[in-house]
Amino acid sequence: MKKRKGFTMVELMVVIIIMAILGLAVIPSLMGSSDKAKYSRAWSDLTAISNAFTAFYGRVGNLPDVSVDEAGVWTLTPGKGSEWTNAGITDATKAKDLLQSFLGKPIDKLKDPWGANYQIEDGWNPTTGKGHLIVYVDKGDTTGGTTGGTANFGGNASVSGVRKDPYNNDKVMAKLIINIPD
Repeated sequence: MKKRKGFTMVELMVVIIIMAILGLAVIPSLMGSSDKAKYSRAWSDLTAISNAFTAFYGRVGNLPDVSVDEAGVWTLTPGKGSEWTNAGITDATKAKDLLQSFLGKPIDKLKDPWGANYQIEDGWNPTTGKGHLIVYVDKGDTTGGTTGGTANFGGNASVSGVRKDPYNNDKVMAKLIINIPD
């Protein structure tokens, strides 16, 4: 009697069919995962930016005046009080460097998963040390059916045109960094 080596054609076909069935069962659950991952990454970035500003506030005791231009360049203008000079923040470059040290990366290069710049609603007054600061994801292109929402954190701390997260009950993608009413 001959010793058999390997598998028969029927055995190989059965294994291939089983693998195809398992693959077809898994594919639908993976569809949309990349879109969901984009929203997850955006939430993570918003938290990192918010935490960097919180650490900045903890270090200096105040926050700078913040703006983001169309090219995505962030400008952080410090106030004039002694808390700024005591922390070694004498100009916008040093303020930006300190923020980026807490963030761990250049803020100008940080883009949302859709390729746009993160936005900031700056209602903060570095002279009085009061107001609000909100970081958010712009609603962007709404051709996919996503409309912008409004993030309202009470008082004057609100921003419109914020992207909604369809995987999180259409929660607006914004983080309140600080809100000290005038």
